[in-house]
Amino acid sequence: AGKSSGSGASECDDCEGGKYSGGGSASCDSCVGGTHSSEGSSSCSACVGGTYSNAGAAVCIACTSGTHSDAQSSACSKCDGGTWSDEGASECVACAAGKSSGSGASECAECDPGKHSSGGASSCGACDAGTFSSAGA
Repeated sequence: AGKSSGSGASECDDCEGGKYSGGGSASCDSCVGGTHSSEGSSSCSACVGGTYSNAGAAVCIACTSGTHSDAQSSACSKCDGGTWSDEGASECVACAAGKSSGSGASECAECDPGKHSSGGASSCGACDAGTFSSAGA
């Protein structure tokens, strides 16, 4: 397992990283997106949440800040407005009250003076007439 050979071969060769063989194979098959394998593997392993891979990958790649992924993903998804993430996140985190973010944010920004937000807001709203707020309210 994890090796292949052509016809008339005297020995089997290790499958390269990103490929696998279950044994008795004339060739190695590529791992599908969302999985990976090291050299000589008999199967592919799922990428963990916060990482992704394309087909034929030897390693999984961490999602960039502002994106996230579930386990066995072939791509990362942007965080929705009102949320953010660090690099390698499996989920996005809601902005705290007094902060907001657009989609794909790596952090939440404080509301300007005279504006406010509840938790998970994608934008800050103006204070009503006769009221005020300091920055980050």
